[in-house]
Amino acid sequence: MPNSVTARDDEQERRPGAVLFVYTWDLVLAILALFGALASFAGGVATGSGAPASLPLAVQVIAAVSAACFSATLIIIASLLTRKRAWVRQTQIGTLGTAIALAAISVVVDLVVGKGVDGPSLIVTLMFLLVDALAIVIMTERRVVSFYDQPASVPVYLWATLALWVGGQVMIIVVAAIAR
Repeated sequence: MPNSVTARDDEQERRPGAVLFVYTWDLVLAILALFGALASFAGGVATGSGAPASLPLAVQVIAAVSAACFSATLIIIASLLTRKRAWVRQTQIGTLGTAIALAAISVVVDLVVGKGVDGPSLIVTLMFLLVDALAIVIMTERRVVSFYDQPASVPVYLWATLALWVGGQVMIIVVAAIAR
């Protein structure tokens, strides 16, 4: 007759080890997003000419809330990666996919409005996007997909944090393009 320790050990053995990489990456991104929330109060956004464009306080607050919501989303998902609910895996993939899309849109908008993108920031952005893509690939691996087998719906609070993050990022992209 198995006791609770044996059952927990069986669960640990069945859990894919690659999810540990995704968990660690979520926490690294969450910490960096918190720094981004603080950096939002610097008062400006960098422009192509190198001189920062001044941003109103309301925009700074929205940028900070957006970055904080991204951090909160990542922390929530990371804390639930050990649960077997299917929405955790799907939300992880959706969040990282959205981060990739927003970064790509931001770079394209900068190029279209004539601001240009400096080499070092483009390389750093591409490295982050590649690690995000690797995390998505890990979450689509067969063993990982079979681990997240319990159906459940995404909690409303997580939808709210995602909406605030994406809405704020879209606004920042637009404001940065206009502030050129």
